[in-house]
Amino acid sequence: MEEFDTYAYFWVEGFKCSIEEISSILKLQPTDFHLKGDVISEKNMRLRKRSSWKYRSSLPRSEPFQDAHLENLLSVLKDRKEAIAQLSKDYEVGINCVGYYTNVNPGFHMSANLIKSYAELGLSIDFDLYNSCEPEPGSA
Repeated sequence: MEEFDTYAYFWVEGFKCSIEEISSILKLQPTDFHLKGDVISEKNMRLRKRSSWKYRSSLPRSEPFQDAHLENLLSVLKDRKEAIAQLSKDYEVGINCVGYYTNVNPGFHMSANLIKSYAELGLSIDFDLYNSCEPEPGSA
């Protein structure tokens, strides 16, 4: 099992327009999206309650450091400040960082410039970090 499975993405939620309209405003194609009413689970027929447009960091999911994913996203988002501001008037926008760590957690550092840059874009950042420990070989 990999020690790290990490990624970060910019998201827009709560819109009733088309995915194409969000993409057109941002001049960016999503790496993932879901529409309100899409099936989450066929087993119990749960449906999505909101539409969601996501653009993920292009770094591999084996990159352990969240600040690297944030820098990668910033390189794409920094020139879209007006578009992000436009979307944030009517919809929810933000950044989500996800990390699954096995046996190790490298922690993360966010430079003052990185924090300032995201603050200037008006984006909040959420961290969902998970740790799991696998038993040592031969200890079971």
